[in-house]
Amino acid sequence: MDRRSNDRDRMQVLVVEDDEIMLLSLVDRLKLEGIEAIGAPTLKEARWWLGTGGMDLVVCDIRLPDGQGSDLFLEISKLQPGLPFILMTAFGSVADAVALVKAGAVDYLEKPFDLPAFIQLVRRTLATLADMRLADGPAMERFRLGSGLLGQDPAILRLERTIHRIRNLDTPVLISGERGTGKRQLAALIHHNSSRAQGPFVKLNCAPWENDGEVEVDFAAAIERAAGGTLFLDEVAELPERLQGRLIQLISHPHPNMRVIAARRAEGGAEEEGAVRPDLLWRLSVIHIRVPPLRERPEDIVRIARLFLAQAASVAGKRVTGFSPAAEDSLRIQKLPGNGRELRRLVERAVALADGPQVELHHIDSEPEKPIETVDLKTAVEDAERAAILSALARADGAIGKAADFLGISRKNLWEKMRRYDIER
Repeated sequence: MDRRSNDRDRMQVLVVEDDEIMLLSLVDRLKLEGIEAIGAPTLKEARWWLGTGGMDLVVCDIRLPDGQGSDLFLEISKLQPGLPFILMTAFGSVADAVALVKAGAVDYLEKPFDLPAFIQLVRRTLATLADMRLADGPAMERFRLGSGLLGQDPAILRLERTIHRIRNLDTPVLISGERGTGKRQLAALIHHNSSRAQGPFVKLNCAPWENDGEVEVDFAAAIERAAGGTLFLDEVAELPERLQGRLIQLISHPHPNMRVIAARRAEGGAEEEGAVRPDLLWRLSVIHIRVPPLRERPEDIVRIARLFLAQAASVAGKRVTGFSPAAEDSLRIQKLPGNGRELRRLVERAVALADGPQVELHHIDSEPEKPIETVDLKTAVEDAERAAILSALARADGAIGKAADFLGISRKNLWEKMRRYDIER
């Protein structure tokens, strides 16, 4: 049996929920699915269980009798960085959940939610975690140079040689690449192969802010949490100009207490148009790493697709072990404008369609059926809203702030709608 499956079976999930009936229901369902689970109705009890050091995933309500789920998330970020955290929230707390996802939580579920959706999210999170762990200990094999995290194309191997050369430096790094090329994974690779690997790796998405106060608080909190480790700023072009000034001060310090890595999008080989101050840009780009898109690395498409297949088959509980030669040939010529994200969805759909031990060519090339059906008003409104968002994002070249202005809504509102409709930038 695959060792990753064994690792996942032994993992423990801590569910923190004050509603006793719901808590019992979630814990029992996880156990029925073969996942070890423990329930805690309060933050106090949750902290006790976390103190045992045996938890691999936390699923937590955002509102609890003795405090906030956000407080527990911030404590875990400092004391047990890397422990996956999923939020459960009622509609009125969705904005808080989105802010925590931006700060590093895995995802959130809006109540009431379906149990199958809950189980699928937990399984996917545990499967990803199992892939990241060494077979003989807690260190992350996934982030070892040469592990194939981003592929094994000569261009990727050159990137890894650069990472090795800068491992003992605190020099800022700028990463650019198309959406889905693995900029976040590359930032993690830099961190885990640096002299700051034992410190925290703090991720901050600079896009979905709504008001100035929220920006200030999140930015300051991220800097505080990243002390001694690495601060990764995704979508740095969306960072307000005054905070870019503070970032310049941070990275210009003669003895910085953290390393700063920033990422910006570059579609079709062109750097995104964004409001990155020139004086910040040249400081960040002392080390500038460009991630090549998958279409330029056809063999990596197949390598990465095999990893996605193993994960998708595990989550779906199907015995699909690989691709046919014709299916692999088809993968090599895919354009994949969404890169890794699009490839993952393609593979997940192919695994779902597969009716044997292999994914065949027709599973790769087939288009989803589009049955003719009567569309109700709710669906029509949602389709129109999704189309408007896609149009605004295209006009804004993917910039969240500009797209929100075009639509006449806040950044946070746009961010929530993009998550609801599964829209990638």
